[in-house]
Amino acid sequence: MPTFTSPVEAVTVTGTFAPECGECEGSGTIIYLHGPHARTRECDTCHGTGRCLPCPACADGTNSVTGDTCTTCDGFAALT
Repeated sequence: MPTFTSPVEAVTVTGTFAPECGECEGSGTIIYLHGPHARTRECDTCHGTGRCLPCPACADGTNSVTGDTCTTCDGFAALT
């Protein structure tokens, strides 16, 4: 059975809440056009939470030294 991880909350790492996501403006969804239809999907930046803070330990979700998944953000490259 696959296990799914969720973004790490900024409060647990930094002690403060993450600011509103600049990509989706806090809604958690992105509206895009698919032909003549408008569709929505989960925001890739904040993973649907509406809040996002760049990870203080990595830039892309991996440890720059070992190449393993970042232990601070669990590979999301952001905190929510």
